[in-house]
Amino acid sequence: MAKKRIDTSGDAQPLSDNPFAALGGLKNDLPEGEAPADTPAPKASAPYTLEKSRKGNWRIAVERRAGGKSVTILSGVSGDTEALLRDLKKQCATGGKATEDSVELQGDQSKAIEKFLS
Repeated sequence: MAKKRIDTSGDAQPLSDNPFAALGGLKNDLPEGEAPADTPAPKASAPYTLEKSRKGNWRIAVERRAGGKSVTILSGVSGDTEALLRDLKKQCATGGKATEDSVELQGDQSKAIEKFLS
């Protein structure tokens, strides 16, 4: 049994239904290089601060928990620990938990945290 082929040698016609055709007449009212007024301004400073140890290092510890899981703990945090946790979770692509003066991240994330803080 021979398969029936579709004829593709027809004349090239433009597409009849273009979803972007209505956008061609729109005009951008903003001068080139200016941002819209409703975009949020960049944050001036972080809402949290971190204390260093006497030696000048960040207070980062890696603990082994039950079941062989490791947890990285960043202590000496003051201010908004939830904001720091959110930033670190994005940087390290992992889960975590914030307490009143420390942040815990799943896994050994010490190198990634040091890179983020410096």
